[in-house]
Amino acid sequence: MEYFWTSFNIVMPLVLMMATGFLIRRVGIVTENALHYANRIVYYIGIPTLLFYSIVTDRAPVRWQYALWVTGSVLAAFLISLFLAPLLAREPEKRGTISQALFRSNDGIFGLAVATALLGEGNTGTMAITLAITATLFCITGVLCYELNRGQKVRFGALLLRLVKNPLLWAAALGFLVRFSGLQLPAFILTPIEHFKRMCTPLGFLVLGGLLSFRSLRSDWKTVSIVTVVKLVLMPAVFCAAAYFLGGLRGAELSSLFIVFSAPVAMSCLPMASELGGDVTLAGELVAVSTVFSLLTVFLYLTFFGGILT
Repeated sequence: MEYFWTSFNIVMPLVLMMATGFLIRRVGIVTENALHYANRIVYYIGIPTLLFYSIVTDRAPVRWQYALWVTGSVLAAFLISLFLAPLLAREPEKRGTISQALFRSNDGIFGLAVATALLGEGNTGTMAITLAITATLFCITGVLCYELNRGQKVRFGALLLRLVKNPLLWAAALGFLVRFSGLQLPAFILTPIEHFKRMCTPLGFLVLGGLLSFRSLRSDWKTVSIVTVVKLVLMPAVFCAAAYFLGGLRGAELSSLFIVFSAPVAMSCLPMASELGGDVTLAGELVAVSTVFSLLTVFLYLTFFGGILT
């Protein structure tokens, strides 16, 4: 029962914040366009400041073995997605979208919120380091999903430009620079950063709830169901079991890896599908369905395996 209530207290605030976003969108307090702009605030200000703050203030040691394990796990999930996508769809645009959705997680908004609740405020340094790694890998492999499924040559210039423009990578780089240089940031800089990072979770989940849409789900329900089960049930089970028994991961490291693989499909899959010729409708359906069901799967995982994952 201890882990049941721990799980309940982690997941229910997220449910209520998403439900609030869903409600204010449906009654017309905010428009869909306004929510998209709010999502940009979360992506360009909220998550980067949260990532930067966690790296700078949490002095958890960085183990290169753990960094390699996270890197290997994400790349393995990427390769699995390339194998599974053609089995689920014939069209290249659908295959690219499915491939990306199978492994690319919303570990920015969703993951950091769960990590803070699970590990405690001030103990999210490992999750921040994990996010710095996954942000880089997701950016590269996300583009590769579409290029490889179309059978075209990879455009390395466009890939490099996407990396350079990624705000999470800049936040991580600045965070590590401050951390390892020993610089002490003055209060007039650190205080607004702390305020900005605190807005990330509530605003992010309001946006998630407000943008949820299931209107076009009928034609793709089978594909969406399979991808959701693989993404939220099988991926966390396989990669966390491997990390526990083969990699020897424990504590915050195992929790952070679990959060990466149990988080729903990333919101960024939507604009990437639009930009790279993917199936935008399918991407939206996968984001919506996985976001809702991730609340249940994370709750169940933490209830039954909380003793191992924490």
